[in-house]
Amino acid sequence: MFVLRMALRETRASWRRLLFFFVCIAVGVAAIVTLRSVIQSVREVFGQEARTLIAADVLITTTRNWTPEARATIDKRLAEAGAEARTDTVETPTMVRPADSGKTATRMAELKAIGPEFPLYGTMTLEGGAVYRHDILKDHGVLVRPELLTALDVKVGDAIVIGQLPFTIRGVIANEPGRRVGDFSLGPRIMIDVADLESTGLLAVGSRARRVLLVRMPESRVQGLVRQLRSDFKDQFVNARSFRSDDDEIGRDFDRAENYLSLVGLVIVILGGIAVSSVTRVFVLQKIRSIAVLKCLGARSGQIMAVYLLQVLTLGLAGSLLGVALARAAVAAIPYFVGPVDTAGAGAMLADVHYGVTWSAALQGLGIGALVSLLFSIVPLLQVRYVKPSLLLRDESARSSFDWTRAIAVVLVSAALVALTAWQAASWTVGLSVCAGFAVLAVILLGMGRLLVQAVAPLANAKSFPLRHAVLHLSRPGNQTRVILLAVGLGAFFIVGVRSLQGSLLEELSMQMSEDAPDMFLMDIQRDQVDGVRRFLADPARGVGQSKLIPVLRARVTGIEGRETQLESFEDVRARGSLAREYTVTYRGQLEANETIVDGRFWTTPAATPAEAEISIEEGLASRFDLNVGDTVRFDLVGRIVTARVSSVRRVDWRDSRAGGFMFVFRPGVLDTLPQWYIAPLKGPGDTAARARFQHDLVAQYGNVSVIDFRDILVTIRDVMSKVTLAISVVGALVLFSGGLIL
Repeated sequence: MFVLRMALRETRASWRRLLFFFVCIAVGVAAIVTLRSVIQSVREVFGQEARTLIAADVLITTTRNWTPEARATIDKRLAEAGAEARTDTVETPTMVRPADSGKTATRMAELKAIGPEFPLYGTMTLEGGAVYRHDILKDHGVLVRPELLTALDVKVGDAIVIGQLPFTIRGVIANEPGRRVGDFSLGPRIMIDVADLESTGLLAVGSRARRVLLVRMPESRVQGLVRQLRSDFKDQFVNARSFRSDDDEIGRDFDRAENYLSLVGLVIVILGGIAVSSVTRVFVLQKIRSIAVLKCLGARSGQIMAVYLLQVLTLGLAGSLLGVALARAAVAAIPYFVGPVDTAGAGAMLADVHYGVTWSAALQGLGIGALVSLLFSIVPLLQVRYVKPSLLLRDESARSSFDWTRAIAVVLVSAALVALTAWQAASWTVGLSVCAGFAVLAVILLGMGRLLVQAVAPLANAKSFPLRHAVLHLSRPGNQTRVILLAVGLGAFFIVGVRSLQGSLLEELSMQMSEDAPDMFLMDIQRDQVDGVRRFLADPARGVGQSKLIPVLRARVTGIEGRETQLESFEDVRARGSLAREYTVTYRGQLEANETIVDGRFWTTPAATPAEAEISIEEGLASRFDLNVGDTVRFDLVGRIVTARVSSVRRVDWRDSRAGGFMFVFRPGVLDTLPQWYIAPLKGPGDTAARARFQHDLVAQYGNVSVIDFRDILVTIRDVMSKVTLAISVVGALVLFSGGLIL
């Protein structure tokens, strides 16, 4: 009872001094609880609608034409698994333009060709309350996203040209099942009937079409079907996944977001902990005589420390409860401050989220607030052990021996903070990294604080009374100068560092677009179009700088026989991650200006026979996958198996894109006769209107050619970076706010 009575008495006597660290804990806990609650609420809705996210139970995909053998195998497996429904879709990026020749706008769009059964799950809705029926798409009808109407200056009922044919806009997509939030897109979605796709001419050699078979079936047989299909196609370029794997992937995404964003709140709570430590230290110094009196009356050091620990723990819990209340208010206000939700695909689900504080987030916030308060108060409270009753008669503040108990306490508190950070990030590596970075930054800021105090020390002799006493106050015992500099410095580091990084990245991107650097790329140029495109680009009226058409093919690595790496099958290659992706490759007889040989020798003559096939590989790729000069790599190029020996390793300057950049370059003479297409990096017209006219005229003559305008991409990058910068600036502002509270 003595400890409880003393804790209540001390709290009543000094609550004003302890108020600001109580608020610091509240702000940090509010950040943790708010972030975790929002993410958990959104994840719950997405988990319940996992099938709608992919519009099917199972997706079977390929980037190549379906072979009769593959379709026969799939049909057999679906029949065995009791599939209830299926539908084919094809997705590919393409250029679209108004059919009205008086309008010069063109736009890259994401085309999706769908069958009558689409979607198998969910509901596709159109703007204006129109009901979607597949009949709308028949006879060259098209559905578009609203942003495309604005970009092309068209409306429902107008015609747009897709590939070689005009399509009539029959409606505007409001909600599309099967389109996940955050999916990368080259442009707005457009939808046509899968029966009309062939007539557009978009499925030529080199087409970037992705063919998808959607399946509805009993849930109990889903995983078995996926495992069987993966076994059947382990050495082919066919993938199968279920809504469960998609649900798991989304869950992992949300887990990462939840854990890493919670570190933001933890940083603020730790700053509150710094305030706890500082206030506790000053509080003990101010209470030394009271502690000496208590010891004269028979109180033990342990009892007195328990009094102040109970006081700190109570204030920590009270601050945490206030933080939970603040989080509840912030979460309740989200629907009023968030703008209208994009209803395309999974975006519609966000409208169904019921935001509220979750019990798990609230309990975690309470625990973290109390734990941080306790950890940061232990070390300064150990000072109580050295207060003796005789202090009332003489000064005995000096200590001569090393305090092992204090040192052990510091180590234990540090270990507990590392464990706490690892818990929030769900990773020991991240926890150690964050704590190490925090410690290094804190040491630097504390060192700068010491230097600052020394630098202004001569001003203590100034004639100005306010200035003299202000400088003297910086070095007085118990002052908070270093703690304030640490808190404010951390907040400033967040804001200035991130904004500097943003400026540097945008400046580098802008530099890459300067002078003669390409800012436009032409894709999917067919062999029989090469001469015509060259003449088109050479016309001075087009305002195009120097251009170069580069032959390219798509290839996958299916095996490696090397000094360090042995991969016998495509299944082995898949196990190496990104090595199994589809690469765009080329062939040529010389190095480009942005390339240098770091190992081996580049060829000087074409290969006379397939046995002389050679490749040059990019330095980073060689390092990641342990490839060396002399190794043999097996490729699948549009169905043809080609084996080539690594003859050189190249270093590529990726900032110079005048000749593109390739991981694999083949020796001429091997790929020349294979089906291929061309790309053309070039410097487009400088004027916006001239760029639009150039793209319109090119697509009007060559409907299958796609144009990627890097200026548009840069605008998107700027927009994304500005949002990221804003988010991190808010974090920095919260940290600065915490520093202000300590001040």
